[in-house]
Amino acid sequence: MNVAIVRCPKCKQKLGLSPSMTMVGTIVVCANPRCETHLRVIRQRPARVEPVPYEETLTADANPESYS
Repeated sequence: MNVAIVRCPKCKQKLGLSPSMTMVGTIVVCANPRCETHLRVIRQRPARVEPVPYEETLTADANPESYS
């Protein structure tokens, strides 16, 4: 299994993404507990990520318990 290594643009933490996580448009969260920035994969090879504004993460799918 090939793991893609990317860096969080905010805290510079290295992140390992499995092949299923490197699909363009996938949103992942930084593994650094002090950062926890939401990141969107914008390119598959080489893997690139960009931060997602917090407002874009407020959806019923992302936080279903807050939309009851």
